[in-house]
Amino acid sequence: MWLAPGWAAETLQVVTEDYAPYNYLEEADVKGLGTEVVEAMLEQAGFEYTLDIYPWARAISLARSRPNVLIYSISRFPEREAQFQWIGAIAQINFHVFALAKRDDIKPFSQLSQARAWSIGTVRNDALEQYLIGRKFSNLQRNNNHEANMLKLLMGRIDLWPVSQETANYYVRQAGYGPEALKIVHDIEDFTGGDLYVAASLKTPPEVIKRLQEALATIKQNGIYDGIVKRYR
Repeated sequence: MWLAPGWAAETLQVVTEDYAPYNYLEEADVKGLGTEVVEAMLEQAGFEYTLDIYPWARAISLARSRPNVLIYSISRFPEREAQFQWIGAIAQINFHVFALAKRDDIKPFSQLSQARAWSIGTVRNDALEQYLIGRKFSNLQRNNNHEANMLKLLMGRIDLWPVSQETANYYVRQAGYGPEALKIVHDIEDFTGGDLYVAASLKTPPEVIKRLQEALATIKQNGIYDGIVKRYR
């Protein structure tokens, strides 16, 4: 294990959620675009680590409370800015509100506030849920992951599912349907800057943050990052 001079550390604990195609569990291994970028960064930096998937509420609790914890793929917005040390962006993402394509009663709408007319599936404590709660939405059905939201949407137990296009496509295919089973009824344009990040707990030493930031910059400069991203397009 590589260590910054003069620094002794425990193995870094890396946490994430089941959020394909950025991070997901496949045959007991954590995979995905975000996972590959973070692992390449850690290899470049020379740190040993553990990597586990948890429900998002658990993952973010660990990253807020323990030293030497990294969390990804996490959205960055003002309410979270002071809660973590932000290492850098690892993937681009855009969010939409989906409904079943066969739902002729749900038409595209121009204002997010119009979604209050329908039940919305969210992931407990994730950024989109916090965004909606902050805008006084009370029509939320809170679940532990996006797979639950997708299944509830298909069964008609929720009406709307706010999520990225890539994630929606992945989970609907896992359920045996094509992307045409869903339709976008609203683009959430002001939610984030379009990036997902890797961040560290506040109790993680600054020299570790610096080394990880340098490693992430290196893999973006030497072509490793671009090679990972191309495999998921």
